[in-house]
Amino acid sequence: MANLTSKELTRIEDQLSLESVLIKKYQQLSSMTNDQVIKQKCDSIASRHQQHYNCLLGHLS
Repeated sequence: MANLTSKELTRIEDQLSLESVLIKKYQQLSSMTNDQVIKQKCDSIASRHQQHYNCLLGHLS
């Protein structure tokens, strides 16, 4: 892990929280719709935020 300042660590942790909320939000929206186009778009957005989350998490390990 790179030497991160406490401010950088706090920002990464904050962003992880935001990404987590977005993942859950789009997964929930996907499960609530019967429209396959909207479902696929929500799943795609959730997946993109999961990738962001994983990337940020990689900076902490």
